[in-house]
Amino acid sequence: MYSCFHSVGLHKLPIIDVIRRSASAGYQAVELNAETLPWTGPHVTPETTDEERKAIVSVAAELGLTIPAVGAHIEMLDADPKAREAAIGYVNGCIDLARDLNSPIVHILSGPAAKGASEDETRRWFTHAVEKTVEYAEARGIKLAVEAIVGHGFRNTDGYHRLAKDLPGVNWYVNFDPSHLEVQGENPRRVVDELMDRIAHVHIKDGKGLYPDFSFPPMGEGTINFPELIDGLRNGGYDGALSIEYEAQVFGFERSDEEIVEGNRAYLKQFGV
Repeated sequence: MYSCFHSVGLHKLPIIDVIRRSASAGYQAVELNAETLPWTGPHVTPETTDEERKAIVSVAAELGLTIPAVGAHIEMLDADPKAREAAIGYVNGCIDLARDLNSPIVHILSGPAAKGASEDETRRWFTHAVEKTVEYAEARGIKLAVEAIVGHGFRNTDGYHRLAKDLPGVNWYVNFDPSHLEVQGENPRRVVDELMDRIAHVHIKDGKGLYPDFSFPPMGEGTINFPELIDGLRNGGYDGALSIEYEAQVFGFERSDEEIVEGNRAYLKQFGV
């Protein structure tokens, strides 16, 4: 396993600056955010120019960093079929972006269920989205991973098992973020124990409370048992990134850029990463 910094943690800085700061703090990789969030925009999108793509690759290589994943998060459960197809198109554009950036993984989420949509419709729409994006990704040598998100249509470990049942033979993977499971009252260790062979990428973000009254606090201030989880990942043969995803500022935990980057790097070192 190796250390990684998710660019969303320094969302106010240009991506080249994020890469340089990550390298300076001793991370081995940087994950790129392609998601528009309520508090910030993406660092990269399918509209990122060829010049910008080449600059990202060049600077990362110069500093010895890899780019293990692109977070192509966009809501995929709109009631409008055209909006759902547009979301698939956005993810496919991120897959092309990832290929240009030498990044092997693109991960997605479902977004909240559309108002008035049944569980069967929600499940069918997202299953279709996963199937189509996996098909596009595989043709380009990219792994498509799925992240379960609290409050979304696709949100828990049981959802992963349903997806496997709905898409037999389809090679989707898991983007494992334990924080979203923790705040639903679920033991995140289930993913490690039950889906180890599908885990392609891991987010390191703490969680506390129970949805809808929850937070994602700084590392070590939540309730996730990270020593147990990381030990389980290591014993299960996971050798990918442990990507620090800092979003605690959204919940009132203000930290300086230096504290976010360097403090979280120090946190990972206790696990030999």
